[in-house]
Amino acid sequence: MKTQKYILITLIFSCTLFGQSFGRNKVQYREFDWSFIQTPNFDIYFYGENQDLAEFTSKVSEDSYKQISTHLAWDLRNRVSILVYNSHNEFQQTNVVGTYMSEGIGGVTELFKNRIVFPFDGDFEQFRHVIHHELVHAILNDMVYGGTAQNMVASRTRVRIPLWSNEGLAEFLSSNWDTKADMVLRDIAVHERMPTINELNYFMAYKGGQSLWRFIAGKYGREKVGEIFRAMKKTQNAEKGYQRALGMKWKELSDQWHKYLKKEYWPDIANRDPLEDMSDKLTDHKKNRNFYNVSPSLSPDGSTVALLSDRSGYFDVYLLDAITGKKKATLIKGSRSVDFEELKWLQPGLSWSPDGNKIVLAAKAGASDALHIVDIKTKRSKKIPIDLDGVFSASWSPAGGEIVFTGNHNGSSDIYIYDLDQEKYRQITNDIFSDSYPRWDNKGEEIVFVSDRGRYVDGKYSGRMEDHDYRQTDIYILNTKDESIRRITDTPDNENHPIWANTKRTIFYTSDHNGVHNLYKHSLGSHSESNNENKSGAYAITNVLTGLQQPTISGDDNSLIFAGYSGTGWDLYSLNKPMEMSSKKIMPTHYIKTRDQEDLSVADIRDTDNIDRLDMDNKGTYSKWIFAQGYQNYNHSLSDNNPKKEIVVSDTLVEGVHVPKSYKTRFTLDMVSGNLQINNVFGATGMTYFAFSDILGNHQIQFGTEMVLTLEDSDYFLSYGYLKNKTDYYFVGFQTADFFQAGYYSLGRLRHYGIQSYISHPFSRFQRLDFGLTWHNISYDILDRVINTFTGQEELLKRPGSIKFTTVLPTMSWVIDNSVFGITGPVDGYRQNASVTASPGWKNNFSFQTMKFDARKYWRVGRDYTFALRGFFGRSQGNKAQKFFLGGTPYLLTDFQSGETNGVKDPSIYRSVLTDTANSNIITDVYFTEYAFPMRGARFAERIGTNAALFNFEIRFPFINYLALGFPLKLVLGNIRGHAFMDVGAAWDNYSEFSSNMWPDKYGPNNSGNFSPWVVTSGLGVKINLGYFLLRIESAWDKNPSGYSKPQWYLSLGPDW
Repeated sequence: MKTQKYILITLIFSCTLFGQSFGRNKVQYREFDWSFIQTPNFDIYFYGENQDLAEFTSKVSEDSYKQISTHLAWDLRNRVSILVYNSHNEFQQTNVVGTYMSEGIGGVTELFKNRIVFPFDGDFEQFRHVIHHELVHAILNDMVYGGTAQNMVASRTRVRIPLWSNEGLAEFLSSNWDTKADMVLRDIAVHERMPTINELNYFMAYKGGQSLWRFIAGKYGREKVGEIFRAMKKTQNAEKGYQRALGMKWKELSDQWHKYLKKEYWPDIANRDPLEDMSDKLTDHKKNRNFYNVSPSLSPDGSTVALLSDRSGYFDVYLLDAITGKKKATLIKGSRSVDFEELKWLQPGLSWSPDGNKIVLAAKAGASDALHIVDIKTKRSKKIPIDLDGVFSASWSPAGGEIVFTGNHNGSSDIYIYDLDQEKYRQITNDIFSDSYPRWDNKGEEIVFVSDRGRYVDGKYSGRMEDHDYRQTDIYILNTKDESIRRITDTPDNENHPIWANTKRTIFYTSDHNGVHNLYKHSLGSHSESNNENKSGAYAITNVLTGLQQPTISGDDNSLIFAGYSGTGWDLYSLNKPMEMSSKKIMPTHYIKTRDQEDLSVADIRDTDNIDRLDMDNKGTYSKWIFAQGYQNYNHSLSDNNPKKEIVVSDTLVEGVHVPKSYKTRFTLDMVSGNLQINNVFGATGMTYFAFSDILGNHQIQFGTEMVLTLEDSDYFLSYGYLKNKTDYYFVGFQTADFFQAGYYSLGRLRHYGIQSYISHPFSRFQRLDFGLTWHNISYDILDRVINTFTGQEELLKRPGSIKFTTVLPTMSWVIDNSVFGITGPVDGYRQNASVTASPGWKNNFSFQTMKFDARKYWRVGRDYTFALRGFFGRSQGNKAQKFFLGGTPYLLTDFQSGETNGVKDPSIYRSVLTDTANSNIITDVYFTEYAFPMRGARFAERIGTNAALFNFEIRFPFINYLALGFPLKLVLGNIRGHAFMDVGAAWDNYSEFSSNMWPDKYGPNNSGNFSPWVVTSGLGVKINLGYFLLRIESAWDKNPSGYSKPQWYLSLGPDW
């Protein structure tokens, strides 16, 4: 559901050589044996025995492609690869994209190879929706960008499809419209919170964009969909493309869309009840500035409700007073530990033990999901490993000895029961249908659940799932004694979230009958009347304006709490005496009334002679790269006649089933781009970058070069990463050649080349060990400029007496990282890197042992503020102990030359120039020195020693949320973060340097050669996320004995600490 587009690659070369200092891990817990099947347009990859999922994908993909290509008037030029994972846990192990696939990401389409990757999460309708949704992205990539990132660069395509246009179209074509989307748009319309087109971000980019496309298709015809994208490509501007196709700018389009929404939804206000008017509100997502308060579960005595909420920025489990909504405790903090990596908020289920002392829930715990039993008083948890692909929606039996849950395994979603005494689980349903949300009755004999099995109550179905009507769900009851199943509802609507009453044989559930998700009461009668249960009285007891889900009821049936949607967010609401509530009449919504009248047809204009086919072929030919001014004028020179690559052979189908083929590793080009490297010693340099990988992303090759004239004077590297298994292996060969002025007619050249092997072994998402071994070769030469007497051209002549240096450095790092990032950097959590590096003195006397410890802690205060603390300690020993350079900031662009050092005006950003020909330690200073950053307000290498300590304190806060400029440039700025900081550090060789009189007597201009080891600075700054990099502007003051210096200004790039 999320499209990853990698347009620019910025590679910091030191990171390539020495691995990542921090960062969470993507862990491959198992090895996958991949195969693939081929359809006319797609290569579909699967593993294990789950070809059935691949067959389902093949049918849905080809059917979806016909619909999408007709709307866009576009035929795929290249085959699209689709990778299907059996579960979300295994999907998170993919190497196709580097980003971790968190629980909210149902699929991804990347632009390197236009690959689609998604998991099966147990729901076939959701699975179909994701396939169709991601195919929209893939076909748009092919149409607008040529299908791959390098083709986009080669064709000089500058247009960027807005998120709302891309995601909205994917939702519109994959779902057209449904009651869930209708709920979201009804909410914003009746509350008059309708966003403009430029405000369609985040969640509203999906549902708001879907509504906007529905409006366009309904008013102008579905043929306009393809016309808009062709116009967008021709004009190389998204808004101009819409204007060309529709004859209006986005402001006018927004106004017309808003009028359409008012006409569609305002009549509903009189016929339905706002949630606040018919129930008591227990949470307030607006006050807490969050989105989700869901999955309520009432304690048996009805005094406490447990829920999932993202009010902290994570999904956590809270306990609230069931009457007042006041917070009692935070029971579980999600996303910070291995046992609670993810809390299954998309398919949640919290359930209390019969005595009210514990809660059970399912959560991701490392390699697989597990059941967790949590004591509400001690907050201690017991993990119950479950060897299935996925575990969801746990419910504790009233007898206390069993827990029922939904389990996914090998492409099936079934009901399982865990026996707490025997400590094992058994499978209850075993068929191809999707079963979910099981809940016990008050006697522990029956389980009510949701399924798409339709009339196949016993699960006996000989056909294929793609031929079954899996889009509609009903309520069923399972008898645990004989494992028989009875159907309770039989409607064309979607029933969900059933629960049992405790005092009568009654169930409550939600249904979207007539277009709104309401709460229904269904009296079942006695067991002897079970054959007529689906014919007994079922009626709505609410008539809400927006929608609700996930009811929970108290032990005495006097209180019912549910999650309701209103004001663009979910909150908990309480109903009193639900058993006594009368029947409500639900009037059909405008969508339900007109659903059958909506014109879904679209003319197929792909073969029409006058179709405006402009610049749709994106050939990846690098000989056509044009980077001169005016290159955009070449947008219309490309041909549109490339034939589609067809590699399907005749024997791919046998008796209606595809013949699978084994996966073979084959490298193809991902990207050719330029990158920027910033070095505080040598400044900025550039490099052309090539990336290759196989379809699975398990093998990755990178090559970069800054070819000058000769290999000896150029920068280049070649790396290979093997990422298939839990332990990752990297091998790098590299060379850098850096030049500096060594006199009026001379240059100094430092040439550094070598080989590195690097191993990273993760223990979990949050912890790993890194090992590295690097062979360094360094030479230092002076090159004199001379005139060739024969050619008259200037040449560089190397002086005799080159200095050469060779050594081997092993290193080991222990990394812990559970931090969470905001828009400019970490906002919460903890990061740590403890490392040891040693030089054995191989072939020289250059031996040392260096230990470093870098710990960073972040406390989020509210939604916007963070207090950050960092401590760094370093120590080196040996006959050639490494130096620590303390001072300055990394990735520095300029310091504006306005500062003071030790009370004296000083425009320099360096205490001393490392590349000074008089520096006898130039090789070790440049290549084997450790840097203690940031120390803002102090010069680069202000303090030097074999020991270093640095403490950084920051308060991070919002500075400018939104700023629109009209003059002199039309510019919109937003999410600019501010920070106040203090940096305290020291570097020293001997502890005697910390004498009691050092600070007042030997700090300052009178003792410029004998400073105190300490440096103290403070200042203010702002950080701006520019998409591809972070820009920092900072002003710092240096503390000296006489007070504070004048401010020193910095402009720098790079990640935040």
